[in-house]
Amino acid sequence: MKFWISKASRNRKIASAHIVAPRHVSAKVGAVIAIASMIVAGFVTSSRADEYVLGPLDTLKVRVFEWRPSTGTTYEWTPLSGEFVVSAGGNLSLPIVGTIPAAGQTVEAVADAIGERLQKQVGLQKKPNASLEVAAYRPFFISGLVATPGKYSYSPGLTVLQALSMAGGLGPSDPNTLGIQRDALLSQGDLRSLDAERMALAARKARVDAILSDSETITFPTDLLARSENPLVAKMMEEENSLFETRRRSMDSELESLSQSKILAANQIKVLTAKSISLEKQIDMATKDLNSVNKLVSQGLTVSARQIGASQNLADLEARSLDTSLALVKTKQDLAKFDHDASEVRDKYRVDALTEASELRGRLALNTEKAQTTRAVLRNIANRSPAALAAIDNDGSPTFAISIDRHVGGVLRNLKVTDNDAIAPGDILRVERADAPLSSQLAEKAIQ
Repeated sequence: MKFWISKASRNRKIASAHIVAPRHVSAKVGAVIAIASMIVAGFVTSSRADEYVLGPLDTLKVRVFEWRPSTGTTYEWTPLSGEFVVSAGGNLSLPIVGTIPAAGQTVEAVADAIGERLQKQVGLQKKPNASLEVAAYRPFFISGLVATPGKYSYSPGLTVLQALSMAGGLGPSDPNTLGIQRDALLSQGDLRSLDAERMALAARKARVDAILSDSETITFPTDLLARSENPLVAKMMEEENSLFETRRRSMDSELESLSQSKILAANQIKVLTAKSISLEKQIDMATKDLNSVNKLVSQGLTVSARQIGASQNLADLEARSLDTSLALVKTKQDLAKFDHDASEVRDKYRVDALTEASELRGRLALNTEKAQTTRAVLRNIANRSPAALAAIDNDGSPTFAISIDRHVGGVLRNLKVTDNDAIAPGDILRVERADAPLSSQLAEKAIQ
C-alpha cells in the first residue's frame, strides 16, 4: 500500500468553517447526489498528493539495509525487517533501536528516525537506509443509520460516499429494494462517468482534427463549448490547446532547423560553383602554359625542370577541380535530402495524429455503446420497480444528517461533511436522523 492521500481532500478543508454542507441529507436524495458527486470527483482529483500521517494501529512494513564498502555488499538488519504496529500511544517499538514516536509523523520521517537511532545505538559510521511502507492502515468506523455499522479497513482516497457504500447504504431498507436502488445509482453514476469521458474524448478529437487539417487553432464542438463554464470542461479544452501548441511548436522547430540547413547548403553550392568555374579557367591557362613549355623543351630552348613544374601545377589544379566537383555533388544531395527530411517530419506528426484518431474512434464507439447499455438497464429498472426509482429520485425533505468525529489538533471535533469529502483513518462516520440532535459537547466543538 502507498501512503498518498488526494490533494483534493486537503483542499476541501473539512475542519474549516468555510465548508458549506446541507444540514440534513436524506437517504434518497443524498444517495443520488452522492453517486453523481463521486463520478465528478474522479475527474477533479489532482494527481499531486499530501504525505500520509501515521497514527495508532497503522501497520508498517519495515526493512533496514546497510551498505558495507569493505565487502562491497548490502547487509540487511533482519531483526528490524518485518511488519510492526503503531501502538495506541503512537509509538513504534522495534528491536535494537527501541521505541520511536510515529503518530503524527510521515513515513519518511519515521524511516529517517530509525536509521539515525540505529546508527547511534550500534555506533555505525554511516546511517543505514530504512524503508517503510504502510502495510495496513488503521481502521475507521461507521455508526448510526446504515445497513451494517462497524469497523472498516481504510484505503487512501476513500470518500464519505464510498464508506457509506461499504456499510450497505443509508438507513435500514428491504434487501431487494436496496439492491435495486444500488443498481440504479451505479447505473446513473456510470452514465455521468461516461458523459465526462465522452467530453474528454471529444476535446482530444478536436485537437487531432486540427492537426490533420493543418489548422492554426482547435475548433471544439458546440456541445463542448456550451459547457465551457464548467471548470472540468474548461480544463479539458485548456490542456488540449496546450498540447496542440506544444506539438506544433516542436514540428515548426524541426522544420525551421531543416530550412536553415537548406539555406546554408544552397549558399555552399553557389560558392562551390564559383570555385569550380575559377578552377576551370586556371586549368585552361595551365594547359596552355604546359603546351608552350613542351614546345620550348622540344626545341631545346628551355630545361625539362620547367616542363615538370608546369605539369605538376596542372595536375594540382585538376585534383582541386575534382574535389570541388565531388563536394558540389554531395551538397546538392544534401539539399535534396533536406526536402525529404522536412516531408518526413510533417508525415511523422500526421501519422501520430492518424493513429490517435483511430484510437479515439474506437473509444468513442465503445463509450456510446456503454451509455446505451446503461440507459437500457435504467429503463429495465424503471419498468420492473418504479417505486425503487421513485424513492431515490424523491425531492422531499432530507431525513439524514451525516457527520464525522475526528481528532483535530488533539481535540475531538464533529464535522459536517458532504458525500465527496475524504475519510481519514480513525474517523467515526455518523449517520443520524436529521431531527436527532448531537450531544451538547459535540455541538459545542462543531461550532468552534
